[in-house]
Amino acid sequence: MTKQDRQKVIILGVLLAVLASVVVMVLRMNEPATAPSAAVKAPETSKISVNPPAPGDASLRKDLLDKSDTRQEIGKRNIFEYREAPPPPPPRGSRSGKSSNPDDSVPGNLPPPTVQPPLPPQIPLKYVGYLTQESTGGAFVAVLSDDSRHYNVTSGEVLMGRYRVLTISDKIVDVEDLQYKRRQSLPIVK
Repeated sequence: MTKQDRQKVIILGVLLAVLASVVVMVLRMNEPATAPSAAVKAPETSKISVNPPAPGDASLRKDLLDKSDTRQEIGKRNIFEYREAPPPPPPRGSRSGKSSNPDDSVPGNLPPPTVQPPLPPQIPLKYVGYLTQESTGGAFVAVLSDDSRHYNVTSGEVLMGRYRVLTISDKIVDVEDLQYKRRQSLPIVK
């Protein structure tokens, strides 16, 4: 045998060994799980639950929930919501126990919190450039862009049925959102 033939036989032997190990690993992964081997230590019986949950069991542990003794609360408590904190104790500095303000004595007479409506979204356009039209006396044509397209618009034009271009200059374009009745100035992006 020549030197090249010996190298080829060695490479063939290595490849066959790798193939055999891959086949053995695949067969082991596909066979069902068997009983645990003797090397695996069984868990202590004192830590095992009386009713161990099944792998797909998603039931609630009602034994861990607080128990209420009053019959009036049965069926009215929502276990998926946190309880409200108890009201703070009355201040200790009051002598008569009554407040000068009649609304302070009733704990439910707090003014409702003011909820502000969410702000309208920003106009998703960018002012990327401008052109001048000589035929209209040097009026500007703004080049606006959202992330996917470019738009060439003139003053007074409505874009995408929602945005009206009010004024165009070489530094700023004023745009009005017709849906939210809101104006925004878009500076030129450099």
